[in-house]
Amino acid sequence: MKNINNSEFISRSEVNDMIESAIRRHNRRSTIISSVLGWILIGGYSFGLFQVVQNV
Repeated sequence: MKNINNSEFISRSEVNDMIESAIRRHNRRSTIISSVLGWILIGGYSFGLFQVVQNV
């Protein structure tokens, strides 16, 4: 059987740091994407609303 050194393993704290970093990065990216989509939808809604008001 192959003996594995402990130096090849990642510690629990390093894994937790990696997970927290990934969650932070995901939250940041999803916030930016949601903001951009929200502004696009608000812009389209207001454009349509102004078109309707102008044609009335």
